[in-house]
Amino acid sequence: MINVVLVGAGMVSIKHIQAWLIQQDAEVVYVVDHNLDKAKAAAQSLGINEYGTDYSEIISSDDVDAVDICVTANEHVDVATFAANSGKHILLEKPISTTLTDADLIIETAARNDVKLMLGHTHHFYDYGISAKEIIDSGEIGNPVYIRHVAGGGFWPQDWTGNRISPERTGGNVVDNGVHIVDMINWWMDSKPVSVYAQALNPTSSHIDMNQYFLMTLKYNNDGIGVVDMSRANMPTSNEFSQITILGTEGEIRTGSDVNTQWVYKEDGLLLDNGGFTDGFNREINAFVKSIIEDTDPPVGGLHSKIALAACLAAEISIKTGSVIAIK
Repeated sequence: MINVVLVGAGMVSIKHIQAWLIQQDAEVVYVVDHNLDKAKAAAQSLGINEYGTDYSEIISSDDVDAVDICVTANEHVDVATFAANSGKHILLEKPISTTLTDADLIIETAARNDVKLMLGHTHHFYDYGISAKEIIDSGEIGNPVYIRHVAGGGFWPQDWTGNRISPERTGGNVVDNGVHIVDMINWWMDSKPVSVYAQALNPTSSHIDMNQYFLMTLKYNNDGIGVVDMSRANMPTSNEFSQITILGTEGEIRTGSDVNTQWVYKEDGLLLDNGGFTDGFNREINAFVKSIIEDTDPPVGGLHSKIALAACLAAEISIKTGSVIAIK
């Protein structure tokens, strides 16, 4: 049995906990959070009574094999490097960090200590992401040349406060949320973005020092184009949607007003394929556990996440300068 420490008992940890509870080869044995009450509540939901506010002693324990890190992004580097230096495998929520320097340090420390480092880019494991990738890899639509992903939601109320809206702690909306979609387009395109132009708006919550709506255009080294169109403050707040268009040299993948159904268009007709957002966290954590048991590379490694982060950080510069920015 793989023994896991969960560090961070905030919003996203709820999904992680639900997934850990159905794992057969791993279990969470301890929960850590700055807020002791949150740590206790998370531990109780896992059916354990082991929790605290300090991760150093428990992560150092020989009884622990892995660490699931769900703290705010600016804290990732401290927890992840401590875990790696303690010889523990790491599941790290996205984004990998808020700076490329910290991302490099996390990746290098994990490699030096020969531990698994997997990033929590959950969309890799949702039905819509998997099925689109399978269609592309099958050659059904030829080589992808243009990918557009539109995602909108109203779950940022106008008076919302907290860690998620702090650019210093999360990197901002483009980094915190956009990194999901950039990573998906990178994966589908199977290429690295080399430049970005981005624009953004903050129309509904002027007290929030981060952009709620943004549009990014990415150029890839295979000459493909990716577009990320995202909002997180839609009115009404109940309005949520997600759409993708993937144009290939021989066909097209497209969804309707959400990604629950996907269509593949070709000259000889129309095919239906699976979409949706089911079981993403379960599959993600199962893949992490499997990589430890079988001693294989995790499906979403640190470099994947760093490339997406680099694009998002460049997009923030583009928003401020109005220029096309080369991605480091």
